[in-house]
Amino acid sequence: MTLHIARYRRPGGMALAIAVLAAACVAYVRHVHWADTLGVMRHASLLTLALATGFHLMSLLSKAGVWSVCLRALGASRYRTAARATLVGATLNSLFMGSAGEAGRVVIMTRATGLRAYAVATTVALERLFNVGGFVVVLCVAMVIAPLTVAIRRAGLTVVVIAVVAIGLACRFRGDARRSGTARRSGSGASRFRRIVQLNVRRIAKIARRVVTPRLLAAAVPLTLMDWTFQLVSYHLVARAAHLSLGITGSLVALLAVNLGLVIRVTPGNIGVFELAYATAAHSLGAPMDAALGVGTLIHLAQDLPTIALGVMLGRQLVFVRRPAIGRVPTPTLTSIPAVCQTASPGRRTL
Repeated sequence: MTLHIARYRRPGGMALAIAVLAAACVAYVRHVHWADTLGVMRHASLLTLALATGFHLMSLLSKAGVWSVCLRALGASRYRTAARATLVGATLNSLFMGSAGEAGRVVIMTRATGLRAYAVATTVALERLFNVGGFVVVLCVAMVIAPLTVAIRRAGLTVVVIAVVAIGLACRFRGDARRSGTARRSGSGASRFRRIVQLNVRRIAKIARRVVTPRLLAAAVPLTLMDWTFQLVSYHLVARAAHLSLGITGSLVALLAVNLGLVIRVTPGNIGVFELAYATAAHSLGAPMDAALGVGTLIHLAQDLPTIALGVMLGRQLVFVRRPAIGRVPTPTLTSIPAVCQTASPGRRTL
């Protein structure tokens, strides 16, 4: 009975979350003059927008470079495959809720290279960890060169409220799922589940020790900084295209606010959350709210539409054509931990 009750609560909880976010958005933008917002978007420079899109794509390629460096330690050294999978992952993130793109990258790279799924997932997690480190560096730089007290006080309020609501609902749903799983894993199943978890943790730790080396850090850190630099340039160029006097410092603050708002993805492609986070940060620095909302919408469109088009074109073969896995070894038993890499064929290793 408990499982059935938890199952019926989930749609209600999601409806409540959507209602809360919708009410917040309506209360926030009810004073926006949409005619002025559309005017800002209509008179933006198309050439500058195209240049901003180019820098955004360069940012994605830098991200793919970090991931490719992590994959190289596992025998998958083709940067082209990593770049295409990264574009497909960005496309999935632009179309769906949550981190669908990260799961998509794992599936694509597993099918394309024959690596084990847990090994690819470990490299994705390491790439995201490098990205978080880059965010911390950018935040420290912003705190040194920009007076962020006003921006944090105003821009952070909306982001914190949305994040708290989303985290609370996610924890509740996860707790329901954990209780349901615990009920199903009663008795001897619980000990088997514990052994599986311990085995996977040791596998992941072994792969992480193999991947994280001084040579990887020397290549991944500059690529991560390039990723964030290209993102900043893209934001600033869109503001210039829409004739918004924000400055490079204002663009930096807006970049930080948007990425804080994207920690919890609560709408498909973060539609609405992205624009509100940017507009709040820009308005706190003196930009008109109508113009800031228009620029935030332009940034979202300039980044997502070309990414979706490229992801669909370049990822069709990766998604729909299954390449034969070379030398897959059978799944090991729970009583032993296999070697991280095993030779499948001359010049090819799989996990």
